[in-house]
Amino acid sequence: MSTGDNSGSAGKQRLAWIDFSKGLCMVLVVLYHLSLWMETEVHSGPGFWWVISDALNPLRMPLFFFISGYLSISALRRPLGSSRSRTLGLYYVYVLWTGLFLLRRWLPFLSTDTEPEVGQLLLSLVLPTSFWYLYALPVFFLATKALLGVLGSRSAYALIPLAVLSALSPLVQPYTQGLLTEPFDAAKIPSVLGNFLWFYLGVHGTALWARFSRRRNYALPALAAALYIALYAGMTMFRLELLLETLLSCLALFVTAQLVSRINMDSRAGRGLRRVGSQTLPVYIFHIVLISALSAVVKLTGLMPLLQSAPGVAAA
Repeated sequence: MSTGDNSGSAGKQRLAWIDFSKGLCMVLVVLYHLSLWMETEVHSGPGFWWVISDALNPLRMPLFFFISGYLSISALRRPLGSSRSRTLGLYYVYVLWTGLFLLRRWLPFLSTDTEPEVGQLLLSLVLPTSFWYLYALPVFFLATKALLGVLGSRSAYALIPLAVLSALSPLVQPYTQGLLTEPFDAAKIPSVLGNFLWFYLGVHGTALWARFSRRRNYALPALAAALYIALYAGMTMFRLELLLETLLSCLALFVTAQLVSRINMDSRAGRGLRRVGSQTLPVYIFHIVLISALSAVVKLTGLMPLLQSAPGVAAA
C-alpha cells in the first residue's frame, strides 16, 4: 500500500485533487437527493435531473468511498485504539443526527397515516438509513483492518470476492426492505454491501490511481467515456445492473483519475469544489435536513400545486 509523496508541492496537489473530487461527489449527492424529492413528491415519474443523476450513479458513491479508503491508509496501520474518530466517533455522529432527523416523524404538522413506532426508531439507530454513509465508514474501516490483519500481503486478493459482493448486492434488497417500515426510511444495507469494494480499492489502489492520473493520452479516457455511455444505455435498456454496474464504476473511476489531474484547481470552479470538499461532513448532513425542511414548507404552505405547474418542473 503506497501513500504517495505527501511532502511539498506533491502533497498540496494530492490534497487539492482529493478536496476537488470530494466536492464533486457532494454536488452529485445533493443533485441526487433533490432529484429524488422532485420525482417522489413534486411530479410523478423521472424528470430530467433524475435521469442525469441516475446516469452518474456508478461514479457518485464509488468515488467518495475510494477517496475515503485512500485517506484511511495511515490510520489502518496504527493501533485500533488510536482511530476512534474513524470508528466510534463517526458512529456517535450517525446516531446523533439520525435520531434528530427521525424525531421529525413525531411533529404534528408532519404526521402521516402510519404512526411512528419507538421500536422502529431504535432500530434505525443500529441499521444504515438516511445517513448511511456515516454508518458505512466505521464498518468499512473495521472490516478492512480485519482483512489486512488476516490476509497480510495477500489482502489485495479480497478485491475479487468484494467485486462479486458489490455486483450482487441489489439481490439483498427484498430480504432487508421489511426491516424498517413506513414512515421510516428503508435500511440501506444493499448500499453498504455494494460500496465496501470501493473503500477497499482506495486502500489498495493508490499506485494505480497515480499511474492513471499521470497519463496524458486523451484518446484512452475519451474511449472509456464512450464505452461508459454505451454500457449504461445497454444496462438501462435491458436491466443488466447486476452484470454491468460494477464495471461501469471501474470505468468512471478510471476516467475521473485522468480528468481530475488535468483540471486547474485554482480556477473558480476548482476552488469552489475544493471548498465544498473540505466541508464534506456538514454538507452531507445538512443538505438532507434542508431538503426535508423544504418538503415540509412546500406542504404546509400549499405551494405544491404551484411548484408542479412551474414551467421548468413541467418540462422535466
